[in-house]
Amino acid sequence: VGKPPKRKKGKGIFLKLLIPIIIVLAIFIGAMYALSLRANVDDLKSIEDKDTFVSVSNMPDYTKGAFIAMEDERYYKHHGFDIKGTSRALFSTLSDKSVQGGSTLTQQVVKNYYYDNEQSFTRKVKELFVAHRVEKAYDKNEILSFYVNNIYFGSNQYTVEGAANHYFGATTDKNNTNLPQITVLQSAMLASKVNAPSVYDINDMSDNYINRVKIDLEKMKQQNYITDVEYENAIQELGV
Repeated sequence: VGKPPKRKKGKGIFLKLLIPIIIVLAIFIGAMYALSLRANVDDLKSIEDKDTFVSVSNMPDYTKGAFIAMEDERYYKHHGFDIKGTSRALFSTLSDKSVQGGSTLTQQVVKNYYYDNEQSFTRKVKELFVAHRVEKAYDKNEILSFYVNNIYFGSNQYTVEGAANHYFGATTDKNNTNLPQITVLQSAMLASKVNAPSVYDINDMSDNYINRVKIDLEKMKQQNYITDVEYENAIQELGV
């Protein structure tokens, strides 16, 4: 009579460790979801009350394209969270080959409006839940409008129209005939500036800032927000 097979202790220990981890993780996610419900997504409409609010539907395509190209090139393909974009951003960060962040524009809208002073992992989890609700409540143009009208551009400017007025004496509003229209280069400069608004100086551009603007222009061309001619003209204006 053969000996009975020995029990595999490793498998039993693994299951004993895994089950509590799953339970703790489920409790944590449930708690974060409950906390995220405190954010009323209807409140985002208040951004439209700003004096210098301009909807992206009234802006040149290259202006809104400058922000999408730099911050979230898959913006129109995701629903608030982009696994592919986040993975690519992580790889690019580790390999130091890109300037694009991992958060979607929707996530940034949520962070800037609800959690601007909160820096933690729990904030990121709540941000994901709220971003999904924002995507269900608003269309893409509305969300992008919230983004460009509630982000810091330096010099106490929190809307892209206010920044265009302040820095260039221009307007992002196609219906405004009182000021010159913002240019392709100016749009890229503002989209690139939000990464470090207090550091990047439009009147005295550093090499890093110039390089960031150049990358944005290249992305805008690749994603068909500007033509080859518009790209070349902007590069000449940039002086590189």
